[in-house]
Amino acid sequence: MKKSEEGKALRIFERLKNRAQRIIKNPEKTNDVIQQAREKSFKNEGPLSEVWHELQLMFNMVKDWRKGSYRKAPKGSIIAILGGILYLLIPFDAIPDFIPVAGLIDDVYILNLVIKQVRSDIDDYREWISSQN
Repeated sequence: MKKSEEGKALRIFERLKNRAQRIIKNPEKTNDVIQQAREKSFKNEGPLSEVWHELQLMFNMVKDWRKGSYRKAPKGSIIAILGGILYLLIPFDAIPDFIPVAGLIDDVYILNLVIKQVRSDIDDYREWISSQN
């Protein structure tokens, strides 16, 4: 990915985190976003393979946080995750998604960035999931 595309992706992601702050207040809208992103991720599992497992965990983590069953993650981490999920959903981002495979390169870039930012929260959530069984 070119530096100019990275910069554009980061600017879009920052705007989407602001949108995520509003969406997280609405459980129905949050669930709709997660469902849409989950569907898109299943349709694009191959190109998303680098972030697939963490992405599925992040979907569940946001849903559990929103329901109140998991509150260990800070709100800022949930907003960053939801911002990354919103980035996955928008078709016209740094590299438009209609370009086969290449259109998801920037999505994976942003999702990897989110994963790095919230790695300890994802790991804590993974442990919490294991303790629930």
